[in-house]
Amino acid sequence: MPVTLTDLELVCFDPTIHDVSGFDCDDADLNDFLKNDAARYQAEHLSHTRLVFWKGQLVAYITLLADCIILKTNEKKGVLGQLLPFHQSIYTFPALKIGRIGVQKELQRGHRIGTQLLKYALGLVARLNRELNIGCRFITLDAYPKSISWYESRGFKFNKQYKDPNKTHPSMRYDILKGPEI
Repeated sequence: MPVTLTDLELVCFDPTIHDVSGFDCDDADLNDFLKNDAARYQAEHLSHTRLVFWKGQLVAYITLLADCIILKTNEKKGVLGQLLPFHQSIYTFPALKIGRIGVQKELQRGHRIGTQLLKYALGLVARLNRELNIGCRFITLDAYPKSISWYESRGFKFNKQYKDPNKTHPSMRYDILKGPEI
């Protein structure tokens, strides 16, 4: 049964009131981050985590932080360089980075919770641009290998400077103005 964003409740993670010990997205690294690192990252203002509840149950989390895409000169002349043909001195492009997404393992197929979290991130970028007047052009992430094709199917592309087949978690981006609808 597909879930919509309005079916979900996203709340700021507070380790003093939220018990995340039973969360399992079938990835030890993602589970460990939520259980052992997310609170410390928040305290240090490195990232912020939202817990995702559906029907009162913890079903997912998303961790977000600020980012930018830095272009090399040869990339600037390529496809990305065509973003701003009127201003060739810009080499960094502002982004919102998805640091982590974890969806409870039994809900990873057919419920579309991960897709709804991408829509949530898109909504935050829209708010940054329209309501807060803070420029933000991309959503970025470092993809887990098993998730690369999932992100590609939603319009994410490899950052050219990071497209290295030997890199464990390649950097990817979604252009909020030119990407397909998620």
